Amino acid sequence: MDRDVLREGVFFALQEPKYIADPYLLYHKLRSGAPLYWDPVSSAWFATRYADVRAGLLDPRLTTKNFPFDVTQLPSDLQQELAPLAQVMSKEVLHNDASEHDRLRRPLNRAFNPAAFERLRPEMAELADELLGEAEQHRSMDVVTDYCEPLGNHIFGAILALPNGDRAQFIKWCDAIRDFTMMRRMGHATILKARSAAKSFEAIRAYVRKMIDARRESPADDVIGRSFAVDANEAAPTNEEVLANCVFFLHSGVRNMAAAITNALLVLLKHPEQFSCLREHPESIIFAVEELLRYDTPLQVVSRGVPEEIEFADHRIGPKHLLVLLLGAANRDPNEFPDPNRLDLMRRPNRHLSFGLGPHGCVGAALARFGLAVALQAILRRQTRLRLSRGKQRWNLPLLGRTVPVLKVFVDRRGHRQGRFGDAVAAHLAFSSQ
Repeated sequence: MDRDVLREGVFFALQEPKYIADPYLLYHKLRSGAPLYWDPVSSAWFATRYADVRAGLLDPRLTTKNFPFDVTQLPSDLQQELAPLAQVMSKEVLHNDASEHDRLRRPLNRAFNPAAFERLRPEMAELADELLGEAEQHRSMDVVTDYCEPLGNHIFGAILALPNGDRAQFIKWCDAIRDFTMMRRMGHATILKARSAAKSFEAIRAYVRKMIDARRESPADDVIGRSFAVDANEAAPTNEEVLANCVFFLHSGVRNMAAAITNALLVLLKHPEQFSCLREHPESIIFAVEELLRYDTPLQVVSRGVPEEIEFADHRIGPKHLLVLLLGAANRDPNEFPDPNRLDLMRRPNRHLSFGLGPHGCVGAALARFGLAVALQAILRRQTRLRLSRGKQRWNLPLLGRTVPVLKVFVDRRGHRQGRFGDAVAAHLAFSSQ
């Protein structure tokens, strides 16, 4: 095993520049040395094999409930300011098990269904077209801020039915909270972001309380309205549960969707022969989406608590250990994916684990697939040509969501050809309705 891993531990090794740029190097070392790797630095087991990660995702003996929103390293007055936010974050479906998880997830399942997204397809396609048109005029763009995030912001506002005039401010509040939750819990910069998050939370809570009151009086066909469309024997969600899952969880899902689009475009630009193949065969979009999600997923890591000692992957693990499931490693396991480091947009079968699996499988999977398909289809339809600008990409830490914060490209448009593109749209529509 690599000395730096043995000395620093996996979490710290993943913060080294070479592994930030390419965590798959470390995943390969772990899988080759000890597929279920015990890391004494973090008192955690790291699973890298596809079979083990899949088993961990489906194992009912493991828990997601013991991952609190920790602010104990902040000043006491700031901890008190953030206490209401911490209380709401504990209501996220992601951090609840069994019956409570099922109850919280049902409203989201009603909101995150492919049919709901299909209704947004025309306006999303129009927006993507406008954004690409502007980029073609300027001959350049930052893919993140000029394409992916605007698409994500639009779908976030549309699903929540936010008035157009309020969307920018509301998203700014949500971004301030997400920026803090993704930071390490120490340092002056963290304190500043924590204070901003506390103020943003109070503003969002006041705004959403009015939305909730309105939906209770008059049901609406949006994510909050659907969350109150409960069965006779089903309890309606509380205000905190709505805020946690219909706002913050949704916002995180949209940001992950934007990151998936960014990663996909960067991968395609680094594999021009595959990009050209997709342009020539746009009907293969349904397979391309899955391969791009497998090849470099933004969500690299999920964790599970081990409350009691159990047998797992031929080891005795627990009690009170952490089991870290490396989704990115599982997606590159040669026992499941032949030649796993090769991008193959026609790869079949492609049972990647980028959205997890089982009861805690990503509720926003349909959203991510929809957004990625819309973003790619607009580029294919317009025949927009993108070229990477010079310079190395700066990656975020894999543990915090593997993506680049900036992706500068040159933009050129070379003709407008419809041709066989209609077949690709039809194929994806059939795929989305499944």
